[in-house]
Amino acid sequence: MKIAHISDLHLNTYYRDSHLKEIRSVLKYCNDAGVDHLFITGDLTDNASEVNLNILKKSLTYFDYTKSNKLSVIVGNHDIFGGIQKAEEIFTFPDKCRKTDYNSKVKSFNQIFADSFSDCVYEGSSNSYPYAKFVGDALIIGINSNAEYSSISNPFASNGEVSIEQFTEVAKILNEFGNFVKFKIILIHHHFNKIKNDSGFSSAGLWQNIEKQTMKLRKKKRLYTLFQEYKIDLILHGHLHVTQEYEKQGLRFLNAGGSIKCLDNGKLKINILTMNKDGITSETKKISIEDKKDSKHFTALNTKNNILINQQEQA
Repeated sequence: MKIAHISDLHLNTYYRDSHLKEIRSVLKYCNDAGVDHLFITGDLTDNASEVNLNILKKSLTYFDYTKSNKLSVIVGNHDIFGGIQKAEEIFTFPDKCRKTDYNSKVKSFNQIFADSFSDCVYEGSSNSYPYAKFVGDALIIGINSNAEYSSISNPFASNGEVSIEQFTEVAKILNEFGNFVKFKIILIHHHFNKIKNDSGFSSAGLWQNIEKQTMKLRKKKRLYTLFQEYKIDLILHGHLHVTQEYEKQGLRFLNAGGSIKCLDNGKLKINILTMNKDGITSETKKISIEDKKDSKHFTALNTKNNILINQQEQA
């Protein structure tokens, strides 16, 4: 079984650099390469816009990656709170986060991608998280790791924490279904690896430097213990904008946060997993960006998306 793992798409049609072309290129590659299932580990949109989420859904639908047997998706902090678009917003963004209805945004996200939840064997008590489904020989558990806004511990709404309620339900899922599968895979947005500090001031500006100090996943120790106890085979995440595989605490992690935003010599990067009876192998594929604006793959899609974008601009 062939699976693609991507993350941090940051679709934002308010700006010219919307990443829409890059996202389409990834989906076209997955379709052409015969990818059976797509994992997206959060931050599908940059600005928490339902319009942008629906535009992305149109693209997923075009390539037949919306149903539960083809797509597993989890919500990211940008899907709930958005992000800073201009430097001057750094002073007003915390207040915007404070006013955001966290539960309503998560519910809206799940409703837009409702088809991907249709075959779940378990849906959690907190806005459907954690959820569990079977994909091939694997048990997939999707976790919402986004912490709610706090002026003290989460002023920019980018830190993460898995609530004790979710933690308890993940243990319940693993206990109930873990013995019936060959593999166990966790989908979570926030990263577990340490952030390397740049020497000097980042060229990306003040926000990037602040963001590095406000992207922590709190209370990781209990997650390590749980994942070790139930012998989790793979933890997939995003949030930190790099593409890498690493090991911590005897556990295997795969980050796809650099799928769209961090080009490698002009190439997009996606993680391709191959799951068979012998195990799960992974490799990072570098793909070109589709430049044919009116190619047969995108002509109909452009028309539908332009309608949504025009509606957004008029709103």
